[in-house]
Formats: sequence, C-alpha cells, structure tokens
Amino acid sequence: MVKTQLSGITSYQDASMALDAGVDVLAFDFNSRSEYHVAPASVREIVDKLPPFVPVVGVFFNEFNFEALRSMAEAAKVTAVQLDGNESPEYCQHLREYRLIKKMRVTEEFDYTRAGAYPVGAVLLEGETPDGQGNRLFDWRYAAAAKQYNRVIVSGGLTAENVAAAIRSVKPYGVSVRESVEFSPGRKDRVKLQTFMQEVERGRQEAMKTTTSRLPRLPDLM
Repeated sequence: MVKTQLSGITSYQDASMALDAGVDVLAFDFNSRSEYHVAPASVREIVDKLPPFVPVVGVFFNEFNFEALRSMAEAAKVTAVQLDGNESPEYCQHLREYRLIKKMRVTEEFDYTRAGAYPVGAVLLEGETPDGQGNRLFDWRYAAAAKQYNRVIVSGGLTAENVAAAIRSVKPYGVSVRESVEFSPGRKDRVKLQTFMQEVERGRQEAMKTTTSRLPRLPDLM
C-alpha cells in the first residue's frame, strides 16, 4: 500500500489531525533556516503524546556535523532521517544506523539511475525550476524509472487534484505533501487534508486494478 507522509508539521494539533485523516508518517523540519523549523525538544513533546508505532521523520538540510544531527534525532525521538540538501552517498554511509530518505530534485537532465547510488531506504523526488526553486511538479516518468533502483516517494506539487493520478501512474512506495494542505505555512487545514487523503485512497484503489505503469518509458540514458 502506498504510504503518505505529511511534512512541515509544527504542532501536536496538526500531528493528531493528520493521524485522524489517515496519514501514515509525520515529518518535522530541523533546518533552522526553514519557516517550518521546529526545535527537537518541541518535537519530543509532540511525539510523547502520539499513539505508539507512529513513524516520525526528522528532516535535515546539509547538516554536516554528524554528532549534532544524531543529538537532534535522539532528542526528538525520530524513527527515520530525511536528507534534503546536497548530501552525497558517502555522507549517507555515516548514518547507516538510521532509516534514511534522500531527497533528489528532478530536472530535465535528471539521471534516475542515481537513485541506486544512495544507501538509503527510499529516495524522495520533487521537481526543480531552472532558477533552483524546489517542491515543483515534475515528469512522473522519472519516478517510474527510478523505481528500478530504489524505493520512490513522489513529492513536489502534489494536491488533491493530482495525487490519485500520481499513485495510479507511478505506483510509488509513498507520496509526501506539505503546502497544498495548509491555510498558512506550518498550519494544516483539516478539510484540505481530508480531501487529499480521500484522493490518496482513490489512487490506491485504482492502482490495485493494474500491475503496470500507465506512463510511457523515458528514453534510455546514454
């Protein structure tokens, strides 16, 4: 079954609302420069109120002090680590004690075989504009192709209007959403989130009806 991750959570109320709506995974941003930043101690307070067995992801961006990363992850009681910066496969080797997710930005020159270069549990793919802006829609054929090399989480520009199509077309390991289910940065909208999750379930059901992708293949890389 396709998993759903909700990113940019900043409060217990939103975390609880997400679980009620059927979200599988809660993600908290530890990048101090992000408008979604939450201190590890605050995340720990939220996590301690959650039911048991809820997966919690800590999101880091170019945190090259491994001991600092480990300290924050331990303080927050995260169960997995997502790396959103320029971290290399060699960097990931230093954090093998964690279940890792590596974000990769997709452009027209994206080499989907690189998904297999990272020693991680999954890669999270999102689109990037020519001027470097992320969290954009992208050609989902890259996600379908990357599945040959790693588990794939589709992100970037997902909404209630397109998430069912993404799931039906790609059959990814998971999908991740943030902005489209908010009424302001870091504050989730109950109705938007519930509608999004209804469409996730519709996509899951439609994906189960076929075993093949509906997307045309990308040309082979030279």
